Amino acid sequence: MAKIGRNDPCPCKSGLKFKYCHGDVVKQGLARHAMNYRMAELIVEEKFNRGLICKHAVPKGEHCKDCAVGD
Repeated sequence: MAKIGRNDPCPCKSGLKFKYCHGDVVKQGLARHAMNYRMAELIVEEKFNRGLICKHAVPKGEHCKDCAVGD
């Protein structure tokens, strides 16, 4: 496979040049940060739904001063 040039169209078919789409290092970093943040939110939400943590993210069985879990 040939290397994609910075001024070539992006292979994702967005219509943008590669350097402004998937070739933009800053956008890649911001997207990665947003993805990691959202993934952490989903993990906490799943733990809450399964009853493993309270709404303040304190594990069940430990003392939570805000919702009196573990008392």
